[in-house]
Amino acid sequence: MSMLAVYPALVALIYGMRPVIEGLPTPVSLFIVALLLTGLSTGFLAPFLNRKLGWWLRK
Repeated sequence: MSMLAVYPALVALIYGMRPVIEGLPTPVSLFIVALLLTGLSTGFLAPFLNRKLGWWLRK
């Protein structure tokens, strides 16, 4: 389930944030993406997937 939440969001963030983080040093740009990804996955994606896949997780 973690992969379902993280991978698509990571790809979308990297491509979507490219114009903003393009000129930044790599560690800074990775920190920004990781910060946004953590917020998205814990606040929205994981709870959504828990509701949708709860039947499978409880098996």
